[in-house]
Amino acid sequence: MKHSSARRLAPATSLLALAISGNLHAEVPVTQSVWGGAGLLQNPTARMAPEGELSFVASHTSPYSRYNVSLQPFPWLEASFRYINVAGVRYGPEGLSGDQNYKDKSVDFKLRLWEEGRWLPQVAFGMRDIGGTGLFASEYLVASKRFGQFDASLGLATGYLGSNGDFRNPLRLIDDRFEVRPGIQQAGNFNTKLMFRGPVGVFGGVSWQTPHDPLLLKIEYDGHDYDQEPRHKPLPQDSRINLGLHYRVRPGVQVMLGWERGNELSAALVLRGNPGHSVVPAHPLDPQREPLDRHAAPGDQIANASVIGPSPAESGADVVLRPGQSWADVSSRLYQNAGLNVHDISVAGRELIVRGNQTRYRRTSEGLDRAARIVANSTDDIDWVTVEFERRGLPVAQSSVSLDALRAHDRGDIDLAALSRSVELNPPGSSRLGTVVHEEPLDRFSFQMSPGFRHIMGGPDGFLLYQLSANASAEWRSSRNTWLSGTVSANLFDNFDKFKYDAPSKLPRVRTDMRKYVTTSEVTVPVLQLTHTRSMGRDLYGMAYAGLFESMFGGVGGEMLYRPFGEPWAVSVDVNWVKQRDFDQHFSFRDYETGTGHATFYYSLDRERRVHASLAAGRYLAGDWGATLTLARVFDNGVTMGAWATRTNVSSEEFGEGSFDKGIFVTIPFDHLLPRSVPGRFNLVWNPLVRDGGARLSRPYSLYGMTGERDRRSFFNEPGF
Repeated sequence: MKHSSARRLAPATSLLALAISGNLHAEVPVTQSVWGGAGLLQNPTARMAPEGELSFVASHTSPYSRYNVSLQPFPWLEASFRYINVAGVRYGPEGLSGDQNYKDKSVDFKLRLWEEGRWLPQVAFGMRDIGGTGLFASEYLVASKRFGQFDASLGLATGYLGSNGDFRNPLRLIDDRFEVRPGIQQAGNFNTKLMFRGPVGVFGGVSWQTPHDPLLLKIEYDGHDYDQEPRHKPLPQDSRINLGLHYRVRPGVQVMLGWERGNELSAALVLRGNPGHSVVPAHPLDPQREPLDRHAAPGDQIANASVIGPSPAESGADVVLRPGQSWADVSSRLYQNAGLNVHDISVAGRELIVRGNQTRYRRTSEGLDRAARIVANSTDDIDWVTVEFERRGLPVAQSSVSLDALRAHDRGDIDLAALSRSVELNPPGSSRLGTVVHEEPLDRFSFQMSPGFRHIMGGPDGFLLYQLSANASAEWRSSRNTWLSGTVSANLFDNFDKFKYDAPSKLPRVRTDMRKYVTTSEVTVPVLQLTHTRSMGRDLYGMAYAGLFESMFGGVGGEMLYRPFGEPWAVSVDVNWVKQRDFDQHFSFRDYETGTGHATFYYSLDRERRVHASLAAGRYLAGDWGATLTLARVFDNGVTMGAWATRTNVSSEEFGEGSFDKGIFVTIPFDHLLPRSVPGRFNLVWNPLVRDGGARLSRPYSLYGMTGERDRRSFFNEPGF
């Protein structure tokens, strides 16, 4: 028999009273719940992790094992996704999944409505399991207030968190439908018909920072009714009070132990880091920057130097290479030390211009600093060094630095801020035409070996299916604007023999034949593409391509990009005719062919916190029409956290489980992880379900990605200049 509302609210009220009685002490840190994200044990709080944090929580409270990843892209937004292993419930028929337990997928978010003040608590609104099955769906409002060494929280929830139903839903006064919460409509949908419906439950709790700094004690009042457990029989509950210990083993590593429901032990491992605000580590394998040579006045060495190029009357410059120097040597050092694959070097007055492609340093300022030092140590009578960046033969941007300012900073006469005022970023071609003093021949062929890894997570065949491969990639260039690139991939080790499940589909199978693509051949050709680029104006770029674009499709296509220099916006259009490849991923095709393409609008929001948004509208691989919205927070160190969602004219019933395509991603530059500077990125992508609706063509090259230096904020927000 249910208790009265007054008696059921008493435990939560008592917890707040306990908190208020606390005396002043060190501030209680933000910790994670067993569901991931800032919280107590089962309950969320209004707290937020530090901006830029990425955390992983693995927890077990019978019958659930939860694996949670949480992101904090903004101080006011927390996002989480998870897999929940439900013990005792099979994923599917024994012939398919064996004894594997059911895996539930879900997505959460929490928004801070306002920050804590002297008298007012911090308040947050959140939704749990909004993009998964909805089995654990809940909507809540929670407030948190610190009182000395105590941090108290009190919240109201509908759905799973509030299923104990302490009082009737006040929204029933607006509409009777809010009185009762219906069952799940369809797995993977937003289930908007469920939101804010049903009785309201109370939850809350207190964290106590003990005198022993690494240890926190937690006590909470659980608002969930375990008689209403989804996908599982009712669970015994002897108490609605949960108790827990949270211990910091070392920075970034924490453990939790709890006693929940009055009869069940819980445990969790927490791994935390802040890639968004991490300092890029030193790269001991990078070549040392050339120290600036504090030589005598240039005029003292003129007699012993050789004049290179035309006379001053012809060029307007008296450019002198120092004794023992040559332009070929300068070009070689620019490549070896500054990462610049030089196209040519020219001189205009007292400015030296290097045109080339940055191949090593992700931070543009790093390459410019190194290049300027090399030039300063090799020449006299040069006041400015300019690097004009090219990408695949496309002039993208140019950056310049004053050598006088660089020398003054090197001597300690000016600080970095003063030096940055002597650094410019301009459109390509801003410098006046000079005399070419050196030109590098085209390097026509390149080859590299690299490991490959692909995985499929959370399917009925096994929680993690994976493949490790060896990839051989080669490129042949007929000109700086035209090249043929390809990759051959050989399987080394996998467990794809467990891969038996083909998802049902009512659409052309453009993605759901994945099993056949990864199990048919041991050696594949994922990419083989001929590409040509062209600059078609000051801000207009074009690209045409043909070949095998990805593992499942090949064909012909083209892209145009209009990206005004220094502006926060850009527009591109790509059009492609593609045909489906055979499952062996060699050179034959299947019968399915289609036209696909999108018009994409890019915009960079917020000057303080760089937010990149893109909206792509067009036709997808299955012939459906719609749009994809992508939002990403880009931190100054290059780390990116983002999400995307695609809706097309395919109905939820036709799309199948998941209702529409969506996902979360984190990208971390390799130079955060490796002892040497490299320009690539590590991508962590979570896409809960692969379906045929909303499937976009994957292309090896993108004009927007090639022209990143045209973003002024990207250049000047980087550490360095």
